[in-house]
Amino acid sequence: MAWSRHAAELAIPIGASLQHWEETPSTQVLVAEGYLARLLPGLFLPPDLLGTAVQRALALGCALGARLQAHHVIAGPSAAWVLLGGAPPAPAELHSPAHRGELAGVVLRTARLRPDEVETIGGTPVTVPVRTAIDLLRFTPAPVAAPMLRGLVASGHVDVDAMRRALRQMHRHPQVRAAGERLESVLGAQEEDRGAAAPTGLPSAVTR
Repeated sequence: MAWSRHAAELAIPIGASLQHWEETPSTQVLVAEGYLARLLPGLFLPPDLLGTAVQRALALGCALGARLQAHHVIAGPSAAWVLLGGAPPAPAELHSPAHRGELAGVVLRTARLRPDEVETIGGTPVTVPVRTAIDLLRFTPAPVAAPMLRGLVASGHVDVDAMRRALRQMHRHPQVRAAGERLESVLGAQEEDRGAAAPTGLPSAVTR
């Protein structure tokens, strides 16, 4: 199953390259050395097939295969990965309006998203950047969330004021108060990083 006919057509070469391997020390080494990317447990792709946001979104759909439902929306760390690249997060994360269901290697959160909280990338539904950022703040452990949040801001996908506005609008949702505190903590750490002089290896009078 695919999210859409468009996604199914685009995903054909990615699906053909999807590799089903047992989780062994050898596959762990291949992942660690960058020769393979693990999408879900036992499901791998060569990293050069994950170079764009469209490819990354489609790849996750291919890995889900027959377990994919039309109402699944890529969210949280997985949505940030679709936008930013890097190593696929484990576990993957999806939102669904359904109140039950389990998928191996996936965090499936129950959420009823507004239409303006979802965008389509290569025919696949993904939470928009500001909703992605809010979910990272609400649910994702800080060591994972912080670099993704900084990446979303630095890449221009979302700005801090938009995150603050979204948090105010979601004040009745679980974990929003803690999310606001985490946002300010991440921003404070980011400002400290900007204020610190980066080592250049050059004399102090020559920085460029």
